[in-house]
Amino acid sequence: MALNNKIEHSIALIRKAEKLALAMNESGFHVGFSGGKDSQVVLELCKMAGVKYRAVYNVTTNDPAETVRFIKEHYPDVEFNKPKESFFQLVAKKGLPTQLHRFCCAILKETAGVGFVVLTGVRAEESIKRAQYAEIHKWGKDKDKTIDLDKMEKAHFECVGGKDKFMVYPILQWTEKDVWQFIKEKDLPINPCYKTRRRVGCVFCPFAPTRQLKRAAMEKPKQFAALLHNLQKFIDNTSEKGLIKQFDTAEEYFFWWVEKENIKTFKEKKKQLKIEFDNGTTD
Repeated sequence: MALNNKIEHSIALIRKAEKLALAMNESGFHVGFSGGKDSQVVLELCKMAGVKYRAVYNVTTNDPAETVRFIKEHYPDVEFNKPKESFFQLVAKKGLPTQLHRFCCAILKETAGVGFVVLTGVRAEESIKRAQYAEIHKWGKDKDKTIDLDKMEKAHFECVGGKDKFMVYPILQWTEKDVWQFIKEKDLPINPCYKTRRRVGCVFCPFAPTRQLKRAAMEKPKQFAALLHNLQKFIDNTSEKGLIKQFDTAEEYFFWWVEKENIKTFKEKKKQLKIEFDNGTTD
């Protein structure tokens, strides 16, 4: 499908879902804005569709400072939703997040938008799981089942509860090439993080490549220091005798987490890793 056709489809979907959005909240859609390319496209599509919305950036405290400045400079109307606890405070309580246990996303991102229809820049090509998503669904179970908006409208949205949350993915079938082409055609600003990274997101993310995490430790010294400080709190306070107690320091725990390998293998090479990091040659 050509990009123009995808744009028309996305706008039509947004306009169709607006009645549900307004039925749930008079301010309209809740647009999840991250400062990344996909959320930029969704926000621009909302403007093109002429719908009512509020764009919200969930402050994780783990995002690059460049992203925060980018949003403030180029998207001053985006609201900043600050968390009760920072990412680093959560680390002090829970340790480092993993790909299977992403408490950071669950607490800092996914709790937002309750009582709204939420628009986000999820795309099917990003993962096998996302490829199974429907363009619109009720948050929770049955992500593969499409919501019948026409039927809900005929019932005057009586089935909608105050704590419900509906997700709409306007660019689900867009490719990365489509996204960049749209940004170029609309002359949208580009987050400076894309100069060195393919994806914009949290500095210390369990899905980030090992190379990127090591580079982040060196290029973001203040955030890395905060991470180690709170990670040491977790190590000192945990009563577990298993995995965590095998690490003497927060730095050792961090590098094991970065390498994504078993303890025995990591222990054998940790001294070399430490030497490389001190010499600035981990990259």
